[in-house]
Amino acid sequence: MQRKKHYSFWLFLLLLSSSTAIYILQQTEYHVPRIINNYYNDLTALPLVLSVCLWSARKIKGNPKLQLTFFQCSVMALLFGWFFECYLPERNPRYTADVIDGILYLLGAILFYGWQKLNNFKKHD
Repeated sequence: MQRKKHYSFWLFLLLLSSSTAIYILQQTEYHVPRIINNYYNDLTALPLVLSVCLWSARKIKGNPKLQLTFFQCSVMALLFGWFFECYLPERNPRYTADVIDGILYLLGAILFYGWQKLNNFKKHD
């Protein structure tokens, strides 16, 4: 029996498809508004990555109610911030350090954490 897809799945697909569409537009040099061009994918990166991490952890552990902690989400945001805003700009000219990107990684992680908690709360009503 096929389970009904939860609205978190559809939100994940929406974020993934919109991020992919923006990336494709950027690669074809289509004019994308500056705020979207510079910041949208940074904001959506952690919700997408953490969703895949959570899905994987639930499958591995066999626990569909497993949740990521605030600490885990925050550490992932800090690692992303360090890697993409400190480490890579030192080694590759394609990458530039931007404090706003680091803030957006953290905001994306917080939004994911809140969505996860809200989503879990609604399941138990």
